[in-house]
Amino acid sequence: MATLKQLKTFLAVAEYRKMSEAAKRLYISQPTVSQIISDLEAEYQTRLFERFPKELKITSSGLQLLDSAKEVVASHEHLEQSMKNVNALRPLRIGATLTIGNTMMGTLIERLLELHPDIDVRVFVENTKILEHRMIHNELDIALVEGIIIRQEIITEPVIEDSLCIICGKKHPFAKKTSITMDDLRHQHFIMREKGSGTRAIFENIMLTHHIPFVTIWECSSRSAIVDAVRHNLGLGILSHRCIEEYVEKGEIFTCPVEHVSMKRYFYLCYNQCHSLTSQMQDFIDLVKQPE
Repeated sequence: MATLKQLKTFLAVAEYRKMSEAAKRLYISQPTVSQIISDLEAEYQTRLFERFPKELKITSSGLQLLDSAKEVVASHEHLEQSMKNVNALRPLRIGATLTIGNTMMGTLIERLLELHPDIDVRVFVENTKILEHRMIHNELDIALVEGIIIRQEIITEPVIEDSLCIICGKKHPFAKKTSITMDDLRHQHFIMREKGSGTRAIFENIMLTHHIPFVTIWECSSRSAIVDAVRHNLGLGILSHRCIEEYVEKGEIFTCPVEHVSMKRYFYLCYNQCHSLTSQMQDFIDLVKQPE
């Protein structure tokens, strides 16, 4: 039976019609090529080429071997490529804002890797402004954010509904109320997320729209720090309901619903439109769009 090396040599001779040229292309000596062709002809007891002074001419038997040889070599190359890629990982750089990183990114990534173990995930948890900068500079493939994206190059799509909550400690006067008005918030002290945060930007926009002044006495990027400050009655806080559910259930803090004001918002899938949509990005998009 012909070996793979013999078949590749035969194909080269059939293509270039000269043993010297085939030898040159295969980086072997001409006598080696000649011997391989002779061995094949002896193996199959037929002439594969007619020898002429200037070139070789393939015979009908050679043509029959040609088709089979091409299939065998192509099949082998496909096998080689498949095996090289069997452990290949698809890289995916995902950005998440802090609320999302604190409450749901772990679950999402765990599920993504269960469904697609060949994806090599890197996660960056930052505020919206920083993630936007990273996407513009091709440092991220895709992001899930809670804030407002300004740059038009970035495609945004609302995918998950969320809502903000004003929170207070047990000793705050609001703790005894079932609801408050916007006017109740006038000149109140707030423990806020850092500048660049989507949560902060949305809340500030609500307050500005209603012409309600307030005082920021504390700002930080830590959910637990905000909750702890509120718990110690240092001021009001504003966080996603996803961030505070466990503390409310324990009775450590209270929510302050605002009458006639909606604080619903969406988390957005974002990516730079200049970035081609890869299969791993699509896999993440499909996962995020699944019903909760």
